[in-house]
Order: sequence, then structure tokens, then C-alpha cells
Amino acid sequence: MPNTLWKRILLTDWSQRVTAILTGIFLYQFVIWIMKEDGLWLPETVAFVTGTLSIVAATYLIPHLHRGWRSLIQFGLIIWLHGIGMGYHFVAVNLATWNDAVKWIALNAGQLEPYIWFSLIAWITYLFAMWSVQSRMRVFVLIFVSILFFAIRDSFSMIFLWPQVAMVIFCGFSLLMVQHFSQLKRRAPVIWETITDYPSTLIVPVLLIVGVTFLVGLLAPTVNPILTDPYTAWKVSRGEAVPLLGKGVSITSSTSADASSGYSRDDSRLGGGFRYDYTLVMTVETSKRTYFRGETRSLYNGKGWELSPVERKLPVNRVNGNPLPLDPRFDLSLLKTKEVTQTVVMDREEVFPVLFGGFAIQKIVEVNKGENPFQRLIWSPRQSELRYIGRNNYPKDYTIVTQEPILEEALLREVKSDYANQLEWAEYLQVPADLPERVKQLAVEITKAATNPYDKAKSIEKYLSDHYPYTNTPDESKGKSKDFVDRFLFEVKQGYCDYYSSAMAVLARSIGLPTRWVKGYSSGTSPIPAEIRDLGILSQLGSEIDADGAGTYTVRNSDAHSWVEVYFEGFGWIPFEPTSGFKLPNVFPEQTPPPVDLSTESDPVTLPDATKEAPSLTWLWLTLSGLGAAVVVAAVLFFVLKSDNRKAWRTRRKKRQVVNFNQKIIVEFEKLLRLSRRKGYTRHEYETMREATTRWSNQSKWMKKELETVLELFERAKYSQENSTEVDYQTVSQSIIRLKEQMK
Repeated sequence: MPNTLWKRILLTDWSQRVTAILTGIFLYQFVIWIMKEDGLWLPETVAFVTGTLSIVAATYLIPHLHRGWRSLIQFGLIIWLHGIGMGYHFVAVNLATWNDAVKWIALNAGQLEPYIWFSLIAWITYLFAMWSVQSRMRVFVLIFVSILFFAIRDSFSMIFLWPQVAMVIFCGFSLLMVQHFSQLKRRAPVIWETITDYPSTLIVPVLLIVGVTFLVGLLAPTVNPILTDPYTAWKVSRGEAVPLLGKGVSITSSTSADASSGYSRDDSRLGGGFRYDYTLVMTVETSKRTYFRGETRSLYNGKGWELSPVERKLPVNRVNGNPLPLDPRFDLSLLKTKEVTQTVVMDREEVFPVLFGGFAIQKIVEVNKGENPFQRLIWSPRQSELRYIGRNNYPKDYTIVTQEPILEEALLREVKSDYANQLEWAEYLQVPADLPERVKQLAVEITKAATNPYDKAKSIEKYLSDHYPYTNTPDESKGKSKDFVDRFLFEVKQGYCDYYSSAMAVLARSIGLPTRWVKGYSSGTSPIPAEIRDLGILSQLGSEIDADGAGTYTVRNSDAHSWVEVYFEGFGWIPFEPTSGFKLPNVFPEQTPPPVDLSTESDPVTLPDATKEAPSLTWLWLTLSGLGAAVVVAAVLFFVLKSDNRKAWRTRRKKRQVVNFNQKIIVEFEKLLRLSRRKGYTRHEYETMREATTRWSNQSKWMKKELETVLELFERAKYSQENSTEVDYQTVSQSIIRLKEQMK
């Protein structure tokens, strides 16, 4: 008798249960796709949507449950999930009027935003999918559309989606099989009873067929595709590489260059596009954020940078525990520095020609935790390079002390030096004999208002950063000039760090400023806590967070970078950063704040204490209020699903949203982010909101004022206790309209 009861429980509505599980797995493939996209959803959104799909699937496992009760349970569990995940706190309001009731709903339900909307859409999608899979034709349509979508997205991106295609096919045909057996049960109950009594007669053959098919596929040899997909054929026809990382193939045109970011070995021919490689290179524990300098080059050949004949013969010194010697030719009599200690831990077995660190390295303290100290290390004082001359066993970790230059701009502006007729500086003033004259004319035009070498260098730096957009895929087809810098400045007019740094070095040299080209890595990932960095609330925290402060920085291949150093008498080599969207972590005197910082001081963020707003409430009142709210929400949901009067519901929903201008400002800002991404103003995964808007402002300086206004009001609406007004909302809306016009 117990066995019979258990059997009935398992077999009751079995087709609906299996259908629900398969449908959930089917929909989860789209969640996996979104997870693979770069920055499409936040991790929290993925977690809540995944939890919603799991809740809905689980409720279908409950036998003998009416559809209405199941929907109510699903909705309640979804609300409970978001309440737990969002740290919900009940807010009490004296319900004297309808406006008070609306306010009470907004204050309590608003705590679940914005993730609740994604989950509700996922829930409705699940219910719609459950209805769709009841028809064989609709199942075929779902399979076809899903496979087509995943196949197109896989072909036109670096995302690997074939596992999702396989799962879609498995779930789709499994749903068809469930439908077949469900119809068999209705039309031939006797045969179905026999199958349930002897399930092995069906399960064993099915498992054998699936197992043999899987084994054949596993043992079959890998065969490259015979036909080239249209996207790859188009890229190759343009001479561009199509690196399909992790997809089993790599198709490259015979004329394409290395298309992967990283520390280059040969800089004699620069240009071309690349893709970002996020492979970890090293982690650096430092007492202050810096760039990580590698090598320098002084000979510009018209296409890239090489070691000059003088550099190839420079004297070098063996390294020991003593301070590293300086080049006596460089005058550092006016320079003040800040000591920075850095411990570098390499993540790769690759052998680099130098040890990386801040500028300039003063002393190496320890290598490989004291094992074989200083072996195969030499120091080049002229280039400030700590070189490694071995072919293997590159140091896995090392600790160095660097002296970062303090930029005293007032003193730098007093430097007046002429190097044109000094032979010893010729290598740092060298430009090709066939350099187009318009390059020098542009340098003169850029610096005509500057009265000293420092301001001239700053003018060139700012001009390049403001007038040339950053891209990792510059359109070289626009370039006709043979000279790399000339081609960038007047024809291509877009590029990445190598373009900017080379252009500044050549422009500065053409007006008599000694320069050298530097390559290494930018600072890497900020050590600011992820929850603060992702929210972008540095301006709310004021001086409590130092974006250039101490911490452990993660450096990847995508952080490979190049910049420029300009020589000033008495100060030595001073670094400059002309690349749009980048900013050097310079050191300034304590009494002089760094120039041009969009961050604004404001009160620290504090979370509202709901308990102060709520009067003393009994547990009975809380329970009754919760149940009442659940009934109201369920009734509203039923009305939305069943009523034809959708327009009236939308009107009431808009009225409820108008109550909270903070939320409206946040929604408008999120719409702006989506539009910005489509217009090419992307936000990288390692950037805060303020860092991204700062980079956009550098990329398009006419947007700076509007971005500052929108960002300030957005941060106040999202993280401050203050309530935004209708005037604030109108200000944001008008600024966003102007930004949209400027982004066209």
C-alpha cells in the first residue's frame, strides 16, 4: 500500500513536472549567455533571476496544486527571495489617506528595485514558456529560433555558445518526447500501464541509444570546418586577424599583425588593431598606485621605436643590495621624490627583458624571497631599466623601492633650456629626415600660447587626449602617409596608447623638447573594495578613500601600455600621459591638489535607519500588514494578467512611480548608460561610474559639464538620504537630452 501511494504521488502530473524542469533548464541557457556577455547584467541580477527560475521550477514539483495557488506561492517566494537578498526593512507609514498608502507601498516595494523587475519578467517568461511548450509546433519554433540566435551570436563574437545550443536541442527534443508519452497515456492507457509496470523495457533501450551516440561523438576525430563563416571571411578579406580564443580554431590573414594585447617585444613597427587579453600577468603590493615601467626607446624610425646606436652601447652595472646609481648626465638637483615600496608577484612563467616597477627604481630589496638574490640582473642608469639577462627562471617575486617624482609645477614652469645645439641630447631630439612638415607645424600651433617647456608639453598632452578618440581597432584604411605619427595625426585620427605616446614624443621633439618613449603596464585593477568600486560612490566617501593609495593591484595583459617622458633641467625625466581616457597617478606637493578632478566632496553615505521612522508595532500588526500586502499584490497581478483594461493599470503604475524622484533619476541614468554603450561610450568592468564618465569627458570635452551634472544628481539620488525634487529630475532629464544630441 505505501509503495502504491508513493507511486501515485510520483506519477501524478509527471508530464507537467518534467516539462517544468526542462523548460527551466532551457531558459537558464539564456541566463548563461547573458553571464558570458561583458557587463550586460550585474552578478546580483544573474543571481536573482537564477533563483527565480529555480523557485518556479520547484513549485511545479508539488502535486495536486491548483494553478492559482501555485502562482501565488511563486510570487510570494520571489518577493521573499528579494527581501532576503536586498536586506529588506519594513517601513511604517500612518495610512490616513490614499497618498499615504501609495507612499507606504513605494517605500516598502522600492527596496526591492531594480532586481525585482528582472525577476518578474523572468517569472512571466517562464509561465509563457510553459504555455508555449504545450504545442508540438511551438516547441519546434522555440528550438529553431533559439538555435539560430545562439549560432549567430557565437559566430559574431568571442563568446562560446555551442554548449547552450546542445542544451537547447536536448531540452527541446526531450519536451517533444514528454508530449508523446503524455498523449500515449491519454490515448492508450493500457499500454501506458504496462510501461509503468515494466519501465526498464523503455529506459534501457533509450539509455543504450543515447550512450552509443555520445560515445561515437566522443571518439570521433576533430574536423575543422570545410566552409568559412561569412564574418571570418569578411575579416580576413580586410587583412584582420580573427582569433577565436577557446573555440578550437584561429584564422589569420597573411598580412595581419599580432592582434592580442600584451607587453610587446618588437616595437619597430607599430599600428593595427588588437583584442583585449585579460590574462593575469602579476599582482603588485604597493604603498602607492603607480604605472609599472618597463623599457624605453629613443630612436623613432617613422614606423615605430628602436634602440638607438648609443643605447645599444650604454654602460650597465651589476645589481646588489645597494642603491642603484644614477646617470650623472641628468641634472636632478631640483627634484623631490616620494619613496614607494612595491612587492611584485609574477603569475606567468614568461621571461621578460626587465623587472617592472614604479619610476624610478632606487633599490632592489629582495628577489625570490632571498633565494639566489640579484643573479642575472643588471642596471642601466641612462634608461632607468632593471634588466634581466637570463633565458629562463625569471624572478617569481621581488621587492623594490622606487622614488616617484613630486611634480612642483610652479618650479617646472621656470625651467628654460635649449638643447637644439647640444650633441649629447641629439638622440632624444631625433626625428626622421622625411618627417612631413605638417607635423612640426601642428606642434607649433598647439604650443603657440605656452611660454615655457613644461606648458608646451602639457599643451601637447591635452591636445592629443582631447581631439583623438581612443579605440583598439583604428581604421588604418584611412591612412596613406608612410609615417606612423603623421598618419595618426592627420588621416586615421584614432588609436590606442602607442599612437598617442608616439605622437607626443615626435611633436615634442619637433619643437626642441627631449623625449623618450616608454612601455610597461598601467596601474591595473584598483584595490578599492569591489562593492564600493561597482557602486561608483567615491565622491560620497570623500577623503576616506584614496584612489591612488596603497593596496594590492592586479595587472593583466590588457593593462599593457605606453607613455612619454620629457626631460627638464634640474628635474630629470618627467612622465606624461597623452592617451585619451588614461591618467597618470602623479605625486603633487601636499599643499597643491591634483588638477582637473571631477570628484566632489560630500557627506559620507549612511544608510537610512528604518527603525527610526517606524513607530512601535506589534508582531500581529506586522503579520496582518504583510498578508494584506500580499493579497493586494496578488489581486493587482491577477488584474494585469486577466483584465483588458491595461491602459488604466499603466496610468496608476506611473502615478505610483512619480512619488519617488530619486528612483526616476536612477532610471533615467540607467537609460543613458544603455544608450551610451550603443554610441560607443562603454564602461569597462574595472571602472567606477565616475571613472567612466571622466574618460568620456576626456574623449568628448563638450560633454563634461552635462556629465558632471547628471552624475552628481544620480549619486545623490542613489546613495544619499536626501530626497530629490522635481526640479532635480527636470535638470537630469534636460541634461540627458543634450547628451543624447551630442552622442549622435
